[in-house]
Amino acid sequence: MKKLLLLILAGCLTLSACRAFHIGPKGEGEYVVAESLVPYDENNISSMKKEGELAAQKAAVEKVAGIFISSTSTVEQAQLIDEKITSKSAGFIRRGYVQKAYRKGDQWYTRMRVMVLVKDISDIIKQSDAEAFAKKTTLLVTSREMMGEEVSLKQDCKQAIYRTLKTQPYSLINGENLSQNNIEDPIPVLDKARQEGARFLIMADVSADPLQALPGITSPFKTYRARANIKVYSTNNYQIVAEGADQLSGLDPIENIAAQKAISASCESASKQLIENINAAINSANKFNVVIQNVNSIERLKQLQDIFKNMREMEDYNLTQYTNSNAYFEISANISSAEELTSQIIRRYDVNFTVMDITPQKIVLNFI
Repeated sequence: MKKLLLLILAGCLTLSACRAFHIGPKGEGEYVVAESLVPYDENNISSMKKEGELAAQKAAVEKVAGIFISSTSTVEQAQLIDEKITSKSAGFIRRGYVQKAYRKGDQWYTRMRVMVLVKDISDIIKQSDAEAFAKKTTLLVTSREMMGEEVSLKQDCKQAIYRTLKTQPYSLINGENLSQNNIEDPIPVLDKARQEGARFLIMADVSADPLQALPGITSPFKTYRARANIKVYSTNNYQIVAEGADQLSGLDPIENIAAQKAISASCESASKQLIENINAAINSANKFNVVIQNVNSIERLKQLQDIFKNMREMEDYNLTQYTNSNAYFEISANISSAEELTSQIIRRYDVNFTVMDITPQKIVLNFI
């Protein structure tokens, strides 16, 4: 009888310890630690504390949702996800408790450990991706536009590029105006474009100069000749994937409008030359399914995504499922084989993995 009581007691202690040190999902979600700061209000201490807890819960939900959003998600999808998830964060919290809470200057600091319903968030985001017409590759459009010796800030070349590429499956983002230094050394602009989530960078360099009228001919019209050179770079490896160039004229009684017409025409013609090679570059990457076992926490899941994000060979990574501590990724990379991708993950980063299985399109790793 004593032995039976001891076994029951040991079992209870073990169960209690498992609950206290629970790691990873148990069919419900994942424990996430999140923090918040809200204005300190000594007249409404109770409501202030509640506000701090709600803000921390929302931060936890945002952390989970951010991990599932693909690098190719469009702005519209991100807004839809915000409406369905982060604005209704309370519906994705199963339980939680405050780890720390105290006054911090004029603010109230709250740190919570909450269980977030990871699967529910994953399902909503996957449904959002399925409803989208197509995933769009992000291109950042930049330009240097000159009218004679003067820099033009009207962005006529950018507008021409937008008109040409708007029917393509691209998400075009307006980038900065370039300087001569940027044209000669594009790496800083490429690095910034990569940080902003662009897969390709369009750099347009166009100048328009007046054409002299023929001797003995008078005309109320002004004529400008524009020369456009456009290059498209991959933000992953800095390689040029497409180029276009053309020279065209613009005619108008108003000098500035004549220059604008020339710039628009030359840039539109040059940008048409980019489409085939851009599409070829988009479709050049090999696709792999990568399963990481024993992830156990959102923090380690984020560490995995940081590994993929920092790989120069990576074109896109998409977390498709996270269940029972296993993460499932769809990856597009400029890598020839699954063995090479596995080697890149293991050797180049300070993370310990055990290789469980490798096939031509699938990799299974165990996160130690």
